[in-house]
Amino acid sequence: MIVSHRHKVIFVKTLKSAGTSIELALAHHCGPDDIVTPIFPAIPAHAPRNWRGWFAPWREVRSRQDLRKNIVECLRRDRIYNHIPARFARARLPAQIWDSYLKVCVERNPWDKTLSHFHMFRNAAWHRRHDPGLTLDGYLENRIFCHNAPFYCDADGAPIVDRILRYDRLEEELATLFSELGLPFDGLPQAKSGLRTDRRPYREVFDPRQTRIIAEAFAHEITLHGWEY
Repeated sequence: MIVSHRHKVIFVKTLKSAGTSIELALAHHCGPDDIVTPIFPAIPAHAPRNWRGWFAPWREVRSRQDLRKNIVECLRRDRIYNHIPARFARARLPAQIWDSYLKVCVERNPWDKTLSHFHMFRNAAWHRRHDPGLTLDGYLENRIFCHNAPFYCDADGAPIVDRILRYDRLEEELATLFSELGLPFDGLPQAKSGLRTDRRPYREVFDPRQTRIIAEAFAHEITLHGWEY
């Protein structure tokens, strides 16, 4: 996540949506007082700052799990972190900042995102040690899904960010955003690569049953954004 006081923008990082590349592009323009969270694994050119601190762990609590999570993060002073859901960030930032800054995230077609997420699980070294033979059917049966709505919605499933950029139009929409912020945009830096060797589009990979499983799993996101297969 990035909270730029200099440019009055908050970037909420979602999964499998070029989030790290966008963080790197925005962090380059952040000032010394802005919040820039760490990236894992660390990237040498990325300089995290101002993300640690105390906060009231009872805010935005809707369950015992929320409370336990908040208490652990408070004790670690992890006030704002890389993939923090927007509703928790809202509770930990001053209200005048959250209410007045432009809050932005990116969402991706669920079938496209699911295929990318599967390749990450199958090819990442940290996962190959645990399940080296993971298949697409096994991934779907285990419901290892990449849901982003919890990152930009409240506990009731309603979006609480101002703008949700589309991954399939990302370069165009980022260029518009950067222009509005008065920043130059020369494209995104390459942050992560090498996890996917099969570059076929999702329409050439999923059979009808797999397509239906994904549609059912991402029904909320599909309703929110009108995604189509």
